[in-house]
Amino acid sequence: METLAAAAPALTAPVLTAPALGVPVDAALRDALADPVLRELLADEPAQDAPPPCDRPPPSVRLRPIGLCAAWSYHAADLALPLGAELQRWEETPTTAAMVARGEIVRLLPGVFLPPDLLGTSVRRALALGCALGEHLQSHHVIAGRSAAWVHLGGRPPASLELLSPAHRGILAGVVQRHARLGPGDIDTVGGAPVTTPRRTASDLLRFSPEAIARPLLRRLERAGLVEHEELRAHLHRLHRHPGVQEARERLDRALTPLAGVRLEGPLITARSERTGPLSSP
Repeated sequence: METLAAAAPALTAPVLTAPALGVPVDAALRDALADPVLRELLADEPAQDAPPPCDRPPPSVRLRPIGLCAAWSYHAADLALPLGAELQRWEETPTTAAMVARGEIVRLLPGVFLPPDLLGTSVRRALALGCALGEHLQSHHVIAGRSAAWVHLGGRPPASLELLSPAHRGILAGVVQRHARLGPGDIDTVGGAPVTTPRRTASDLLRFSPEAIARPLLRRLERAGLVEHEELRAHLHRLHRHPGVQEARERLDRALTPLAGVRLEGPLITARSERTGPLSSP
């Protein structure tokens, strides 16, 4: 009985916990844990889920696809999952710039890239831009300008992502945002993502993009059958006091040649011939 009584304090002593390990230990390890050398070794032990130490960071880091494009719609978030799984973040270096120039990767935003073979449709291109924005994407963001032209036409994306929004403009790296009021006729839904219609896209290119950039994009939109000169002319005539409209009307005639035998008088179109068919580029 005396032996059990003597052992009772040890049996009822509080359980110790090793801070570095997060597991209970018994009194037999008390002295060992008190050893400063062992405690230092335990403190330096890496966590089990931590990556092994390395001298240099990995060349690319995959971005988490969870919730990408959900700000636009559930449909967009569902379609964006495969793209989000392929998004990669690389440092902006001469090497990555050369890879972009050779067409091996596509830059969506500074430091965010995708393989080009994943961007073969307008749906994928629209959702890829939403994925690149990640947590910065807002429900009121509408793909516009040169970015909308890229969604509609393909090719190489512009250096900056262009967005329109009825809300207050924010500041995002690699993103150009403009405040605008958009009507239902100004927006197409592409895979659950809002993109300006080809007509609104062409109008914005004429109003805000340098002519050297706007002209080839307008001709590509025309050749694809997405816009026509007289439709744009009438649309710009209805924008009475919008910024850049007067200059846009003049630039339109330099970018696209109207049909032969058609006289344009403001929003009215008077045909002098019965010529029909696709427009031809000068």
